[in-house]
Amino acid sequence: MAPDGAGAGGATSYEEFGVSWIRRVLHKDRILHTVDQVLGEQIALGPIGAGPGRAFASVSFVGRYRPTTGELVPGELLAYAIDLPISVVFDLDLPLDRLTFNAEVVVPLVLVVHTEAPLRLRLELKTPTEDQIGLELKTDTRRGAMLRKVAGLDAELRRFLLKVLDTELAKPYVQRATHLDMEELIDEAWPAFTAQFLPRGPEDRQA
Repeated sequence: MAPDGAGAGGATSYEEFGVSWIRRVLHKDRILHTVDQVLGEQIALGPIGAGPGRAFASVSFVGRYRPTTGELVPGELLAYAIDLPISVVFDLDLPLDRLTFNAEVVVPLVLVVHTEAPLRLRLELKTPTEDQIGLELKTDTRRGAMLRKVAGLDAELRRFLLKVLDTELAKPYVQRATHLDMEELIDEAWPAFTAQFLPRGPEDRQA
């Protein structure tokens, strides 16, 4: 769905056209839908070491993405503040026990659109600091609740989650989705584009 006000208008400069084009093509709903498609349904990592010296325990992580939400960030560059909700299961392997924690996580991201010569768009995804990650952690066991309090488990899991996200966002498929050669994309789409107005046969050339 195009943004509001996307109707016909009068003449404009090339510069104004370029700014308007970027903001209308990369409108909020399209950006959020694309983020959902790029990330997919699930994220997983582990086990990796946790605790002092990374030797106290190991953590495994399985998360299911839920639909992103976001808002435009006013400014010279086109940018969106995006909230990425994830339903997470953490498995914590201790020397003599294995504990499972469920969490509802909200990761605030900022997506900034940059333009690069000759005709490229770079979508920069800025990850949050650990204390900006919303985490509502639950466990059904007394041992889990005690460990959470004594070991500062919330902070440890936030650090782990940030490591997971940094690893995921560095993968080649994400890099391809955030570095767009518009000339190449338009070349590939041109036949479908021209099919909308080129004559299909002699009958289309009749006055």
